[in-house]
Amino acid sequence: MATANNEGGRVEDLKMYRPPQNEEPSVQFEEIINRLRNSLNLPGVGGGGASVLVFGILALSLLIWLATGIYTVGPDQQAALRTFGRFDRIETEGLHYHWPAPIGTRNTVSVTTTRQLELGFRTAGTGTRKIEEESLMITGDENIVDVQIVVQYRISNLPDFLFNVDDPGDPDRNIRSGNPDGRTLRDIAETAVRQVVGARNIDDVLTTEKENVQTDILLKMQELTAEYSTGIDVLSVLLQNVNPPDQVQDAFDDVVRAREERETKINQAEAYEASRLPRVEGEAAQLVEEAQAFKDGRIARAQGEADGFLALLEGYRTSPDVTRQRLYLEAMEDILPGISKFIITDGSGVLPLLPLDEAGSTNILQGGN
Repeated sequence: MATANNEGGRVEDLKMYRPPQNEEPSVQFEEIINRLRNSLNLPGVGGGGASVLVFGILALSLLIWLATGIYTVGPDQQAALRTFGRFDRIETEGLHYHWPAPIGTRNTVSVTTTRQLELGFRTAGTGTRKIEEESLMITGDENIVDVQIVVQYRISNLPDFLFNVDDPGDPDRNIRSGNPDGRTLRDIAETAVRQVVGARNIDDVLTTEKENVQTDILLKMQELTAEYSTGIDVLSVLLQNVNPPDQVQDAFDDVVRAREERETKINQAEAYEASRLPRVEGEAAQLVEEAQAFKDGRIARAQGEADGFLALLEGYRTSPDVTRQRLYLEAMEDILPGISKFIITDGSGVLPLLPLDEAGSTNILQGGN
């Protein structure tokens, strides 16, 4: 291509760059084969043999690559399979095959293992380290309390667990980024604890309502993990330490000891009641039975006396004299017990025979008019 330049009357020829035509490449295919053969210490082969060798190497490499798609899933595991990055399916226990990388990807995770989250403290060797920014919170009556809990959980939905929530992870528990049991689960636990504790008095949290507090936290965490589709099933929430701040610890300890002493006294009183009540009830039942027996005896005796009086009355009506005489004699028997008595029917036959008995006592009863 030529252009005119009017300055100085010169014409300068400018040539457009063109790629070389029909030029041999700087590196020949045969040279590559020779280098490969030399590196592998292979005997010399011709061009056709080199092509077969390269094809065989490629075929072997392909077979090895395909063989890497064979994998095994353990009894407690599940495998989430992806093809070109898109979720495909879940495989359970056994021997399986899936496209190897970079076409296919698999994540094999234990879904039956019970995992643990510590909130408010961290276990360090044989001791623990308090995390006050997590444990200190305000109760419903505006007191500050130090709450430490342990959360136990496991994976319930592997696709949600792996792909639904992006998480920065938790280095303290070696939780890598992307899994929701890192910072996400910790935030859920902290939110649930603060909400439940913030709705109760400090006495409930410290003493009598710990079981209810654990239950409420568990239900709230299960609600939040389901709402965020984390694929996590929260199994239990355990309160480890629930204490007032260190500055007022002694005063709260006194209160707790007083409450415990009160409970001890109540338990002792209930135990005494439980031991005494059956005995008292037995004694009361015995007294009732004795009173009933006395009542029945008195009634029977009174009835017998009444029947005897009626029989006596009937006899008196039939034979007044005989009955009167018998009553007189029975009365004397009662008045003079243990004394010998002689009954004389009339006074005309009295003989002066004294003493009339061996004891020397004389008792003469004259009968008749």
